[in-house]
Amino acid sequence: MRISLIYRLSKNLFFRISFLLCACTALIVVAIIGFSQHFDTKYLYVAGLSWWEGLNAYDPEVASRLGANQNAGGFFYPPQIAPLCLMLAAFSWTQAKVLITLLNVFCAGILAFFCVLLVKQPQVKQLKVTGSSPLWFIPAIVLGNPFTFQVIMLGQTTLVVTTALVSGWYYAYRDKWILSGILIAISTIKPQLSLLVILWLLLERRWRILAVAAVTTLIFCLVPMVITGPIDVFFHWFASLGEHKNVFANVLGFPAVFSIQNLLYTAGIKVPQLLPLAIVITGLLWRYRSRLIIDDMIGLLLAISVLFGLAHHYDLIALAPLMAGFWRHLHHLPRATLIALTVMFLMLVPRNVLMTFIDSELLLQYRVLLVIGVTIWLGVMSVKRKAETWGMS
Repeated sequence: MRISLIYRLSKNLFFRISFLLCACTALIVVAIIGFSQHFDTKYLYVAGLSWWEGLNAYDPEVASRLGANQNAGGFFYPPQIAPLCLMLAAFSWTQAKVLITLLNVFCAGILAFFCVLLVKQPQVKQLKVTGSSPLWFIPAIVLGNPFTFQVIMLGQTTLVVTTALVSGWYYAYRDKWILSGILIAISTIKPQLSLLVILWLLLERRWRILAVAAVTTLIFCLVPMVITGPIDVFFHWFASLGEHKNVFANVLGFPAVFSIQNLLYTAGIKVPQLLPLAIVITGLLWRYRSRLIIDDMIGLLLAISVLFGLAHHYDLIALAPLMAGFWRHLHHLPRATLIALTVMFLMLVPRNVLMTFIDSELLLQYRVLLVIGVTIWLGVMSVKRKAETWGMS
């Protein structure tokens, strides 16, 4: 009965419109008007001021003089972030906050658009999903979830990077290699999210895309390279990364940190950084790529990135393409869809709400297990669907 009711509601136009409007309203009220902190915007802004003045943005003394709170950490973004920083610093601080907010809202919309494209225009035509449901519900879920709110409130760059990765991936497999390369270059401003996608393109020998990405990245780095030196600027950035893991918000055990390593640490099990394991898993997926739906891979790679790398809870918005994969595979299976929706709801419950019911830091790490579960689930469905598609062809 419940499944039948949900199915009927999903087909109702008034419900679809209301669902999307509620998501947009929540985005405006919570993320834009209500609680914007712009903690991370400050670092981007101060770095831009430093480069406008011809100074080294990675120098803590320079950043401190220009207004950054170095007690909360230094500037850790790679030099190719310069165009964004310079753009923000060309305006007043108030205008810069408005600008980064508008940019993040725009990227959230574009991310939703490409997640819909992965459902409506998959590379394998037999996997195309008919009907208009994705046009309403995917944008609503992308725009109206707590992770999107957090990124916008903090002035973070995860939405920019995820949008660039998903759109760059989409165009990489639609023979638009120049556009794909430019978008992949943009995604490198957050290497912990883009590394595995770039590794995949390298294994695929997508030399034209990678060449465009490399040239575009160097162009983005021009201002810092001129100011600090073409080689020295990268040494300064690498040196800053040594302090990155010591910042309070990145230390294992901090509530906002998300990874398998952090889950094990919370359980009292200390293990080394798991990124090498992520690289091995990526290599294995590439080795058996012929058994997988290629449009599922972007979601799988991003899930592996947040599980085995260094991420925070707001970085889970990078899992948006997983939703496209689940939609393709489960849209005709009501019971499985209900299970997937329940898992998604559990992932989206805000941590401060959970803390009123759960008094255990280990239990509060349950999202890690959910992400492991949905990643394996999508991988299994992808293999099964690819085998069925081969059978039809």
